[in-house]
Amino acid sequence: MTTQQLDLVKKVVRQCVREYSLSQNPAMDETILSLNCFPKASSKKMAFLILTYKREATTEELARISSQPAGLIRDLRKDGFIFKGDGKGNNYLFKNAKGETCRSVVGYKKPKAEIKGRLKAVLEKSVAACVSAIEIYNKPDFKYREETFSILLVNAWELLLKAKILAINDNDIRSIQATDKEGNTKLNRAGNPLTIDINYALQQLVDQKLLDARCRENISLLMEIRDNAIHFINKSKNLNRKIQEVGTAGLSNYVTAVGEWFDKDLSQYNFYLMPMSFFHVTDIESHSILHSDKQIENILKHFQSVEDQYPSDASASYNITLRIQTHFVKASSTAQALDVRYTDNPEAPEIRVSEESIFKNKYPLTYAALVEKLKDRYINFRPDNRFHKIKKELEDQEKHLGRFCRINYLNVIEKKGSQQKFYSMEILKEFDKHYTKRK
Repeated sequence: MTTQQLDLVKKVVRQCVREYSLSQNPAMDETILSLNCFPKASSKKMAFLILTYKREATTEELARISSQPAGLIRDLRKDGFIFKGDGKGNNYLFKNAKGETCRSVVGYKKPKAEIKGRLKAVLEKSVAACVSAIEIYNKPDFKYREETFSILLVNAWELLLKAKILAINDNDIRSIQATDKEGNTKLNRAGNPLTIDINYALQQLVDQKLLDARCRENISLLMEIRDNAIHFINKSKNLNRKIQEVGTAGLSNYVTAVGEWFDKDLSQYNFYLMPMSFFHVTDIESHSILHSDKQIENILKHFQSVEDQYPSDASASYNITLRIQTHFVKASSTAQALDVRYTDNPEAPEIRVSEESIFKNKYPLTYAALVEKLKDRYINFRPDNRFHKIKKELEDQEKHLGRFCRINYLNVIEKKGSQQKFYSMEILKEFDKHYTKRK
C-alpha cells in the first residue's frame, strides 16, 4: 500500500470514529491500517473492527453498531481476522472478568487466495517450471543440469511471487505490470505490457511482511547461481554440492509457500533432487574452496557469508540451504525399525546405531521442550485440551508410522517399564495448521 493509499484509509477511519461515536483504538497501528483487506469505507464492518481489535468490547457496546453481528464477524474472519473464543466450543465470544459477554479480535492471518482467472494461469505455469527444473536436474548425464535447474527454479519463483501479488490485488493484472516514472505501463518491443521483475516482486512482498527473510535469501542465492551460470563449466564438487543444498532448500521453501499462500497440495509431484551419489562425501570434504577457480571461490564464499547470517533452524518453515545426509535404513518405513538391513553374509560390514543417536537426531524434543517451542512459535497457543487432543492424534504410531513421536522404553526390546515420549521437529509444521504463527 502506498503512502497516499495509507493516508486515505486513515482518513476513512477518522470518519468512521466520528460517525459511530467511537473512542480511538491505539492498537490500530499502521501495520493493521496498511493491510489490503482493511475496509476502505466508513462502515459497520470497520466500526466493529475498531471496537474489537486487540481489546474486548461487550455485546452491549457492539449493539450500538449492529444488533446482528454475525455477518460482520463472517466478513472479518474472511478477511483474516481471528476472534477470541471461550474455549467451550464458541470461537467468537467469551465472558470477561465481570461476567459480561464480549468479542475481541486477537490476531490476523492472511487468508488463502481464491485461485481463478489470471492467478490460476500464472500459478499453474509456475508449478510447471518448478517440475521441469526437477526433471532436468534428475537426469544424471545432462551436461548443463545445474545451470538449467537454477534458471527454471528462479523462473518458477518469479511466477509464484507474481501470483501472490495478483492474489492480494484481487487479480488485477496492473499490479504486476511495470510502469515508468509517470505511471504509464512499459511496453516491450512487440508492443505488449512488460511485467515487474523478480527483484521488484520480492521487495513488494518483503515490504508487506508476506515473505520470510530466509526464503528471500535462498531465492537470492538461486539468482546468483543463475546469473553466474557461465562460470560453471569448471568442475567443482564443492560447488555442485552447494548448488544441491541451495536447490533442495529452494524446493522445500517453494512447496511451503504454495501451501501457505494458496492452500495448494503438490503431493502428486516428487519434489526431490537426486542425491549426488557418484562420489563419496569424503571426496567432497577433501576439496578446499581455495583450490577452486577464482569465480567459483568467490561464489562459495558468498554462499557461506549468507549462511552465517541465518544459522540452521530445524523448526523454521523456510531455509537458506538444506544439507544432504546419507543414512542406513531397513526396508521397513516405520520409525521403530532397526537402522540396518539384515544379512547372513559373514563378510558384510558391521554397523551399529545407538538408540540414543536415534532420539538425539530425529526426536530431540521432550514434552516440556515441545510446549516451549509452541509458546514461542504461536500467538494463540495454550497447553489446553485442544492442544492435547491434537498432540494425541499426532502421537498415533500406526497412523503416522512414528513420524512425529517415538516412545523411549526402559526395556527397549520388550517395550516395557517406564517410558517417555519424544517428538520430531516435523511435528511443528503440523501444529502450524491449528495455531497462528508469530510474525
